[in-house]
Amino acid sequence: EISQMHEEILRKLEQDFEDSKDYKPKPRDWLAAHWKGFKGPDQLSRIRETGVKMDVLKQVGMHATEIPDGFTPHRVVKRVYDARRKMIETGEGVDWALAEALAFGTLLNEGNHVRLSGQDVERGTFSHRHALIHDQNSGERFVPLRNVYGDSRPNEFFTVSNSSLSEFGVLGFDLGYSLENP
Repeated sequence: EISQMHEEILRKLEQDFEDSKDYKPKPRDWLAAHWKGFKGPDQLSRIRETGVKMDVLKQVGMHATEIPDGFTPHRVVKRVYDARRKMIETGEGVDWALAEALAFGTLLNEGNHVRLSGQDVERGTFSHRHALIHDQNSGERFVPLRNVYGDSRPNEFFTVSNSSLSEFGVLGFDLGYSLENP
């Protein structure tokens, strides 16, 4: 049964490959309804002011470091979030991880959808990001950066998704995601 499925898949791929040789794309094939209104690179390539006021950074930082009462993160993650909160309150010692969270948070605050995907992006390489944390008692998942926009937008407005551990896997994941929902 498996070899029959294997043969069928290979046959389908070969047929699609042959069909692709005569394919002439039409603009509407690439500009489906999901993409309506998106600007092309030539429309976006102007220099913009990217800074934000300090009070906005502090507000975003306070929201992004808030963990709900009753949620029990790992003790090390709790320490990380407490340290980030202190950095926001004092304005001192801001590290790469907090700067990244503030960058994502300000984009979200401005109404931009932010999506991260790749190998271990939830936790972050060398455990710096902690964009998605787990309750040690219940296993519940929590994404602190979603505090920035609260209930004003759907949870998916900030998406962080681990993908398979290969560059081809990441490319395939992102291509499929972008074709379905930019």
